[in-house]
Amino acid sequence: MFQRLSDRKITMPERSCSRSFSKAIILKASSRCLLLALFFLVSASQGSLARPEKHPIVAYEIHVDPSDLSGFNVEMRIRGAQETVRLAMASHPEYDDRFWRYVENLSAESGGQKLTVTHEEDALWSVRAPNGDLDVKYRIHLPAQTEATRAAWRPFLSETGALLGDLHSFMYVVGAEAAPARVTLFIPDGWAIASGLDSTADPKTFSARTTELLLDSPIVVGKFQRWDFKAGGAEHSIIYLQQPGASNFDTASFVDGIQRLVNEAIRIFGKAPYDQYTFIYEDGAEGALEHINSLTIGALSRNLQHGLADVFQVTAHEYFHAWNLMRVRPVERIGVRYRHAGPTPVLWWSEGVTIFFSDLLLRRAQLPVPEPTRIAHLESKIASYLLTPGYRRISPEQVSLASDDPLALGDDFSSVYLQGELLGTMLDLMVREKTRGRRSLDDVMRSLSERFTPERGITDTDIERAVHDVCNCDAHSFFESYVRSAGAIDFERYLQSLGLRTQVSWSAALDRDGHLAPDLRIFLFSSPADPAPRIRLTSAESAWGRAGLHTGDSLLSVDGRPVTTPNAFRQWLNQLHIGQTAHLEVVHGGVRSTVEVPVKGYDRPTVKIQEIAGATFEQLRLREQWAKALH
Repeated sequence: MFQRLSDRKITMPERSCSRSFSKAIILKASSRCLLLALFFLVSASQGSLARPEKHPIVAYEIHVDPSDLSGFNVEMRIRGAQETVRLAMASHPEYDDRFWRYVENLSAESGGQKLTVTHEEDALWSVRAPNGDLDVKYRIHLPAQTEATRAAWRPFLSETGALLGDLHSFMYVVGAEAAPARVTLFIPDGWAIASGLDSTADPKTFSARTTELLLDSPIVVGKFQRWDFKAGGAEHSIIYLQQPGASNFDTASFVDGIQRLVNEAIRIFGKAPYDQYTFIYEDGAEGALEHINSLTIGALSRNLQHGLADVFQVTAHEYFHAWNLMRVRPVERIGVRYRHAGPTPVLWWSEGVTIFFSDLLLRRAQLPVPEPTRIAHLESKIASYLLTPGYRRISPEQVSLASDDPLALGDDFSSVYLQGELLGTMLDLMVREKTRGRRSLDDVMRSLSERFTPERGITDTDIERAVHDVCNCDAHSFFESYVRSAGAIDFERYLQSLGLRTQVSWSAALDRDGHLAPDLRIFLFSSPADPAPRIRLTSAESAWGRAGLHTGDSLLSVDGRPVTTPNAFRQWLNQLHIGQTAHLEVVHGGVRSTVEVPVKGYDRPTVKIQEIAGATFEQLRLREQWAKALH
């Protein structure tokens, strides 16, 4: 990579320019120095005078016909491209919905002449346009909604609004990922538009600085509520797209809570990693997904009417991803690709440590949290960790690599969310102890945000180095023992810095009414690539594992009734009682059988964090600082 001359330090080889006792040698050395200098000057000026990379000009149109809500039409105008243009639908690294399956009536023309479109592979097409100018048209036929609620990040159309855009709608020109783009929407009269894209003089036209921003900016249109505010020098918009007959809820507290979260996050870093940010909440949807400078969250109005704690908790997590995952991202997640991204070993940090910070944001913003104190919160998390053997049997690095493959861990189960949150907590305690409370994991996260960008991804070694630099302590041993290797986290070692220790007891699990709780440690999963429901155990020692079921078994029926969705399975599971016998018809290894599962109770741990005898003043001081969730 060439640099500008002013940025480049030119160093002459000392030996070739050294003093000589021979005039001839001196002249020869001088000539060599002059040649070297000329070489460096030419090289540097080539870098500074090189013509900027030429990108094609790409403009999109989305056309929504209110009389046909089965899909929408997309037009793509490309100017100044290569002779052969490759078009692709991008793959999301987390939720690859494979929307290339829903592309219909794809055509291309140039100067009124029809061009041949070749479908090279699933999400990739090519078109030969001799002059590099062409117009592409296609339709996205939306898949039928089979559940009562939809995923918040997937496109939909209704009579009152829609979610459009991003990688579910737009093809892109392969090789021109750095090219800017413009999007114009043709939507029903009376509908408003909001997105993380930049606005223009035309209220229905938006621009994206890069293809990645275009493909990671969902566009909400319709009759929605909107609130705007400014924080950290950046503009923020809150959108709530309600359904007809939506329940009323406390919108003033809703907006105030989001503003508090934003202020606390920006306080950690000193500035926002964006110029504008859009919070998109949707009635009739569930789930959530982060984007570069926006988020999409399903928020049923009937749930918001009863309280805002859950939506604040989800918001804190997805919003913190603006720094930890969007800006500070795994090296494997850099750039746009039409094939699925490879696994990353640092998801425990990107997701789990984000959970750690989302709890901090809620407490610092004085918003509702599930547990009243940080100690109670940690007790709950350690208990969940001890309940599931997979957390101790599989390293966080390996769990991260297996996050996209539910079958990779066999009958064991582990989650990067819980592993990462607990590792983040222990790292925070280590940093606080080694710096006598002057620094914390806030400083580690801030350091990573300053050093890395979306174009320069992180590895676990980068995280380790950031921890070491902040605390000037032995981070390597921690990462070798608890990140790269399997084994139990030594909670006592790190809690000791606060003058605390754990006391663990085991007893029969109880439900909310104090009755013995049935062992329901099993769930179903499916994927767009394989929609058939499959079994997932959370413990091989559960009643389901002991009965002979295995992760990956195809489920055909339960108690003689077919079950096709995870939600339907959960509803059936929740009505089981201790003493019943469940009958599951499954296929394992190509063999069909019915497995009888006696529904039993199970034991679960209770964790109490207590003060150690003789806690020092320094331990008590650090504990008070930590318990208050101070920066």
